[in-house]
Amino acid sequence: MRTDHQDYEREDSDNAGFATGLFIGAAIGAVLALLYAPKSGEEIRQDLKDLADEQKDNLKNQWDRTKEKAVEVVNTAKEKVDSVAQRASNSVDVYADKAVNKVIQVADEAKSTVDKFRNDTDSANQY
Repeated sequence: MRTDHQDYEREDSDNAGFATGLFIGAAIGAVLALLYAPKSGEEIRQDLKDLADEQKDNLKNQWDRTKEKAVEVVNTAKEKVDSVAQRASNSVDVYADKAVNKVIQVADEAKSTVDKFRNDTDSANQY
């Protein structure tokens, strides 16, 4: 049985692999473009800066998505824990009520038995 947590882990792993592949592919593409496209040093530096900025933005976006998913996982876990706790509390209440009722029943039966014993004893003492 697959849990939500396992689905999130697999999805996070897939996203991390995609981001890594995207980053490596962009870096290789940039290097090849620099090698085969003659540009001035200033243009190359600007291209490298632009590439670095783009990769920084990609990584930031990936980080933001990862944080959002982590929040979703935590919220889902909290909801499930609250649900289980509520069901447990309800079960405890039901069994506690049954136990109290049983104690009252046993106490009433004991009182009836004691009262009967007293009546029998009083009746026997009168003779």
